[in-house]
Amino acid sequence: MRPLAPDLPRHLSALFIASAILGGCQSDNTLSKLDADDAFFQAEAGEVDVLLVVDNSGSMQPYQEKLSTNFENFLEYFTGYVDYRIGVVTSTIENPPAQGACTQAQIDAIPDGGALVGGTWISDEDADGAERFAELVQVGTCGAGYEMGLETALLALTPPMSADANAGFLREEAYLSIIFVSDEEDSSPGTTNEYINAFRDLKGVTARDVFNASALVVTNESDCTDEQLDAGASQNIRMVDVADQTNGVVGSICSGDFATIVTELSLASSRLTDTFYLSQTPDAGSLIVGVDEEEVDCSDGMWEYTRVEGRPAIVFSRDQLPPPGARITASYDYGDGDPTGYCGGGE
Repeated sequence: MRPLAPDLPRHLSALFIASAILGGCQSDNTLSKLDADDAFFQAEAGEVDVLLVVDNSGSMQPYQEKLSTNFENFLEYFTGYVDYRIGVVTSTIENPPAQGACTQAQIDAIPDGGALVGGTWISDEDADGAERFAELVQVGTCGAGYEMGLETALLALTPPMSADANAGFLREEAYLSIIFVSDEEDSSPGTTNEYINAFRDLKGVTARDVFNASALVVTNESDCTDEQLDAGASQNIRMVDVADQTNGVVGSICSGDFATIVTELSLASSRLTDTFYLSQTPDAGSLIVGVDEEEVDCSDGMWEYTRVEGRPAIVFSRDQLPPPGARITASYDYGDGDPTGYCGGGE
């Protein structure tokens, strides 16, 4: 990266996105006025509390094992950026009777509905976090066949559980992310909107900014193998609805690629973003992008210009995200938005 021209205007506005048509920039040693100069800010993630709700019914063992081996992928956008806490609860409210391969001792070992597994959580201060995570998410397969993940999440975060067994986990000023992991539809007694409102009430008037939920579930039964379907995999409409309404991530638990899915969950939970939408349609060839007052050439591979759901956007490489609090600028002339003009390449 090289320093941006000293005469590039600076603009401050609301957190995350601000734009103004005031810009001037230095390009090829020739002073030129560009039509637009947008400014964005990478989120200041700060504290993040993550509650993982893991289905502990009889068909979940292979998914729990995949989840346990992907802790490093999950922390990709946390380490060095976020003061995090990660707790795990099961999907069981009332323990079923001992049956089949499940002994009474295994049933008795299931935590009370909403209680954190192991009575603890993982934080950024834990040197053995990966090992503890691998143990905590393997919650067993002796839980109830009627999964109530939405209900157990609410129990975990509200009194009396939040003031007793889970005391200290949920921090008042922290962002809250809930991640549901299940291969069957949720059977919680309330409506999805009732749960969404209850989760948002935990954070008050700022809930839309500081709370989200994600779902690693069966999104479409056609994505599952016959073996997964025979084990009971069924589409989870309710948790997908909660994730969609709270700007979370939805991933297919039937996918063989857990690493990519878990990385997406990490990005959503950390509140960092890789995509910044331009305020106007640009002449792609005129784009000048900067991060914290340093120009980043498109050929560096740190960012690309593209359309995301039809909107013009700057998308940063996942391994070169602007850090929390960074100021990102995009100066450009108006145009037709055609990506074929970007960096001398095509769509």
